[in-house]
Parts: sequence; C-alpha cells; structure tokens
Amino acid sequence: MRILVSLHDVSPRHAQACREILAFLKARGIPPVALLVVPDFHGQWPLDSHPDFVSELLGWHEAGHELVLHGYWHREQETPAPQGSGMRTWFARNFMTGGEGEFLALGPAEVRERLAMGLGLWSRLDLPRPRGFVPPAWLHNQHLDPALAERGFGWTENHSGIRVPGGVFQESPVISWASRDVVRRQGSRLVCPWLAGKWRNRELVRIAIHPHDFDWPQLIRSIDGVLETLAVRGTFVPYSGIQP
Repeated sequence: MRILVSLHDVSPRHAQACREILAFLKARGIPPVALLVVPDFHGQWPLDSHPDFVSELLGWHEAGHELVLHGYWHREQETPAPQGSGMRTWFARNFMTGGEGEFLALGPAEVRERLAMGLGLWSRLDLPRPRGFVPPAWLHNQHLDPALAERGFGWTENHSGIRVPGGVFQESPVISWASRDVVRRQGSRLVCPWLAGKWRNRELVRIAIHPHDFDWPQLIRSIDGVLETLAVRGTFVPYSGIQP
C-alpha cells in the first residue's frame, strides 16, 4: 500500500494551523505532503497581501512539499445552478460543502478564467508553477479537465482518485475528517478509523487533512490513529512520485 497525505486550504487564514499540522506530520516521520494552496481564501486572504506567508510557502516547497493550486476563492460566488442539475448537485453544494464547491457550477469560460487568475497570482509571487490542481471539496463538472489540459496541469483528483487530463485514472479512496458541527465530528471519529481498516489492502489510499481538524483534540487523536494504522500496512509517498 502507498499512502498519500495532503493538507487542504493552505492560506494565510490558516497559517498557524498549517505550521502545527506540518510539524505534527514531520514528528511522525511522514515525508513531504501536497499543500493545497488557495490564492484568496473566501475573498479575504489574498496571498499577495501576506508576503511573510508566501515566504513560508517557498520554504515548505524547498523542503520538498508540493504546492498545488486549490481553486481561487474556495467559495461559490453566487453562481446559479447549471441547467439540468438535480438533487445530487444541490446536496453537494449545500449540505456536503456549505457552498464551498467553487468549481461545481462554473461554465467553461469561467473555469478557464478562474485557473488563469490563480496561475497569474502565483506567477507574480514567483511561486513555482503548480503541477496539480484540486477543485475545492473535490467538486467540479465536465468543463474542468479540458481547461486543465489547456493550461498544462499534470494531474487533478476527486473523491474517487487521481487522474491526468485526458482520461488516465488511478483509483484511490480518500479518508477525510469533517469538523463543521458536532454530528460530523462524532461521525468522523467513527467512520475514518473504520475506513482505514476497510481499505488496508488497497494499492493507493489518500489522507486529506484540513486546518480546522486541528481545532478539535478528538479529531487530532483520530488522525494520529489512522496514520498509525495505515503505516503498519504501507508506505507514505509524496504526490510527486505518483503517475496515474
């Protein structure tokens, strides 16, 4: 088993939590992880207004962590639901993510524009060009892959696995904790260890950590336990070494 670890929602908004999580992972011998960086988290935390954090990003990159573009705002911008969308899309947008599925309802021109905005900001800040792109909440529509191919991205992922624009797909389930309310937190404590056991014989498993997970000691303990369980059966590897 190979195990991939990613840290989502990397932003000046979550700077201290990101530091704590990376120190936590390093103390457990886990190699550099994918850092999913949001250029302007919720429209209030633009990277170009936080040069000290940008310097930290560069330092983490030099230490081996892969910087991945993760949406632009990580929030839907009052985009209407696409024509023909049904209950499943409504559920994903409103219940599963609380309106953070930024790329789920975008049209093709909007997808290309949002990617261009993100890449433009990274270029102005001299951040290394991202090889990967992950849509917020792993939600997107059919317009994303062609736009990623146009921009030369090497990989993306969703809830089911990792893929290269063009159709090559590596199945890889993901374990992720939910912290938004007490029901989700309690559910995560039960479900995530169960999934670690269920998927212990999979070829590739992903672990996704979010900054707000570390607001809750019970979730930190759960993450620690899952990492320990999987470490017995597999090897932690960086995203840079995965080619679907």
